[in-house]
Amino acid sequence: LSHQQLCSIVRRELLTSATRSAPAGKADAVQAEFAKAGISAEVTHKVSKQYKRYLTWDVETKLRAALRSWLQELGTEQLSEQLCKLPRLLVSTPKKRKEAYSWLMTKGVSAAKIQQKAPVVLTRELRAVQSTFEALQQAAAFSDAQICAFLRKHHLALAYGPQRVLGMLQAVSTMLSTPVASDSFRQDVLAASHTLFRMGPDTVQGRVSFFCHMYATGPHVVRTALTMGVFVTPEPVMQSRAAKLQEQLGWDNEQLKQKLSVPFQVSFPSVLILPSTIACNVQALQSAGFSQSQVWAMCSQQPTLLRRRWTSDTNVEKLHFLRCLLGLTLDDIAARPYLLTHSVSSSLDPRVWFLHQTGAIEAPNTIMTSGLFGYLECSKAVFIKRFSAPTAFPSKTFDSAFFDHWKQSWEYLRQNMNLSVETIAAHRDLLLASLFGRLAPRWQLLSSMANERAAFKAEDHLTALATLSDQDFEQVFQANSEL
Repeated sequence: LSHQQLCSIVRRELLTSATRSAPAGKADAVQAEFAKAGISAEVTHKVSKQYKRYLTWDVETKLRAALRSWLQELGTEQLSEQLCKLPRLLVSTPKKRKEAYSWLMTKGVSAAKIQQKAPVVLTRELRAVQSTFEALQQAAAFSDAQICAFLRKHHLALAYGPQRVLGMLQAVSTMLSTPVASDSFRQDVLAASHTLFRMGPDTVQGRVSFFCHMYATGPHVVRTALTMGVFVTPEPVMQSRAAKLQEQLGWDNEQLKQKLSVPFQVSFPSVLILPSTIACNVQALQSAGFSQSQVWAMCSQQPTLLRRRWTSDTNVEKLHFLRCLLGLTLDDIAARPYLLTHSVSSSLDPRVWFLHQTGAIEAPNTIMTSGLFGYLECSKAVFIKRFSAPTAFPSKTFDSAFFDHWKQSWEYLRQNMNLSVETIAAHRDLLLASLFGRLAPRWQLLSSMANERAAFKAEDHLTALATLSDQDFEQVFQANSEL
């Protein structure tokens, strides 16, 4: 154990001993004093449990004065909220918080965000906050703008003294083999997980080293581990989750290491820091119809699939879109797992319908045999270059206006009209109708008629909604509404 950890253990044992020896009457007196200040018993219990030192305070000379000063500053409701966020709030004073808040503002730092995200910072002595700030800026050679950007993400760094935060910078520098004052180091530490300063440098370095030794190799792995916050997971938990992952996907040690080391799967290490949801994901994919061997192969090719919740509406929608509208089989999808990483409304749907409207494909379900299927996966820039050239389709351009139209139309059909993907597939003309010129106003009319007449169902008239001319639609439903 490090010196810092040993000191923490000793302090905790001394505090536990002191609170255990506190008479029961003292605890009642503390609770009564909080109650006088308007703090509920529930909040008092939570605060006293998390900051036990209150049980050792003299009620009349210390606790009462602290509560009174904060009540004058915040009022009962805000004081309760602040105590829930920061149980040790009463250790500080409103004056200290104002001083630290004002000083940070003069440095361009968002003191309001720090007060919200890391209120403990504003309970420190002003000089303590200043010394940490100055040590950080000097050690990493941050510009004024860079230190502000750093503290927007790593606001918790100011909760500790210079020794700890400089120790963290040095630990990161050692792991990355990059000088602390270099441009690349500043970029890396800005990109690191916001949880970086929640634990000591020895803990972070030990866990990252363990992860890299056991599960991944390559110069990019340390950087990825820091960015994804792998270090929040204790080593035994990493081992347990890795073993479970291997069991569920049929991987041996080398296969696991290979998957975790792939440079392009930068988010995959996070499967070892997420709650154990992998079994649910694997089960959900198998419940969708994929075989166990297909799931293993899909997750091997596209490990990020493990991080998605396959019972969510968006992912269920994605599978239905690929099968119902594009006519893909489960085998087709299993052979192309990258399709499951794309958004329907933001990627797949606009591209398919652009190709359909411009005549590049006869219908959405002919995309597989058109020779253009690969363009569903390419970058937006490549797609635009290929299909939006002046000589390609002069009447249509895959620009932001087209893109926004399709996204809005799809979301309107799914969310406002509450139509399933299967229903949309059966009434594809709905996606060709103008959203604001036809779809929305006609649906509002049909919905109002359904509200007035129990026998009338708006969903029964989707074909008319999408295909009838304005004159015919008005004649049919005006007459219908008069019945």
